[in-house]
Amino acid sequence: MIALFLCLTDAPALTVPHTVFADSRVVVPESILAWPDRAVVRIEDRDSELVARFDQPMTADRIATFREAAGDAIGDLRWNDESLVLRPAAGWTMTWRQAGETVAVAFSPPSTEPLAEGTDDTASEAALTAIEADAAAGYPGPARRAATQLSKRYPTDRRAARMLADTRLADGDVRGAARDYRALGADDMTTRRAIAAAPGTASVGVTARDGSDLSQAEFAARIDAAVGDTFAAGGGLRHVVSRVGTDAQTVRTGDTVVDASLAAAFDGAVRVQLLVSAALDDGVSGGGTKTVAGSADAQFRVTLTRHMPDYSTPAQVLAGGYLSRALLGVTYRLTPGLVVQGDIGANRYGLAGSSGASDTIVASGGVDYLVRRQFPALGLTYRFEAEYVERMQLGANSLAIIPLATRENHTVQGLVSGALGTVQMTALAGWTVDRFGGDGPTASLGIAAPIAVAWRVEGSGGITSIARPGFSGRQLYARALLTRSLGDTQ
Repeated sequence: MIALFLCLTDAPALTVPHTVFADSRVVVPESILAWPDRAVVRIEDRDSELVARFDQPMTADRIATFREAAGDAIGDLRWNDESLVLRPAAGWTMTWRQAGETVAVAFSPPSTEPLAEGTDDTASEAALTAIEADAAAGYPGPARRAATQLSKRYPTDRRAARMLADTRLADGDVRGAARDYRALGADDMTTRRAIAAAPGTASVGVTARDGSDLSQAEFAARIDAAVGDTFAAGGGLRHVVSRVGTDAQTVRTGDTVVDASLAAAFDGAVRVQLLVSAALDDGVSGGGTKTVAGSADAQFRVTLTRHMPDYSTPAQVLAGGYLSRALLGVTYRLTPGLVVQGDIGANRYGLAGSSGASDTIVASGGVDYLVRRQFPALGLTYRFEAEYVERMQLGANSLAIIPLATRENHTVQGLVSGALGTVQMTALAGWTVDRFGGDGPTASLGIAAPIAVAWRVEGSGGITSIARPGFSGRQLYARALLTRSLGDTQ
């Protein structure tokens, strides 16, 4: 969730501004794009696409009026506090005229005459602004696809090439962006950081959580390195120190886990990762796969793992545990300021040397609403996280081998985020209610900052009342991560 809002707050601010006007050929109601008095509005039009740039945004209610009036004539609409892009639906054409801060737009059915081919050999400012608006509104996938087409249409235009590199980076394709930046000979800080990160990264980190009956600290080191243009291989070492409080005594243990992965990125924003993990002290080993299709604005996820080392419950900490999981997830951006997500799946908890001891159904979902993008960014979030116990195997003492409790957490939080120089800060605070008993505060503070070209430091911490296996009641947590890019920093 924090990563999502970090991405959002890097973009220009968003609001809604819009309406439509028509001439005698129009079959939709008339409306007007009217900015506040004395607003400076510049309109550009190319290839039936309208791009508006302005210094004063309109209020949100005008977008509803515009959509209602235009109806099916709207093909696509993106906006932020500085620009707006409007594309007609397939089968429609669009014209416009401007009078100061008022713009009249007319939609009409398409002409039966073929369109004349453009003769320009450079991309228009309107086309570039349209792509910028898509990316700023939180649509990296459409922005990247549009930039790809623009670059193909204008192969000699350096601005189009730079736009493609920037949208690749926004869509998570660091290696593709680095190739494009090198071809352009770019040398700004964004470019240098992307080129440095393209060959891979090395990181060290620590995570600590203090609960009522189980406290843990995890120390981790990991390296991920690119293998060609498609694959990336990774490996890491984790050491988990646990403290389990029982009625008789407090038990402390340490467990070491080795992880390895092989990831592949394919065209169409499809990424597949193969995972292998082994606990050196308990003889537990497993593997699985994670598949992600789509960009952050429209994404589908599938996770399948079996016998992965797991220490999320006191029983697993004391006897060596594993977790098998099947999970399906979807994320979709409904509007520039509204994102929904959901996941559903099944978990099987087990102990070393035995079959699965407890089975559960898990579900999670959420809604992120960005109220304001300008500094400081403001938002609201709702999170649903549940685990329903389906089966628990009993031991010789008629007690569950891995005891679990059904939980259903509902959390509402407010968000404040912004950048102080190069340091990005995000704070959340709210309240959690567990339908099966228990509630309490939830709050966190996250900081992320690049250091020079190759280094990045991240930290977060807070308090949560979200119940988890082995962590009932309120918990404190903290996390710190230092990452170093493996590529050229010159």
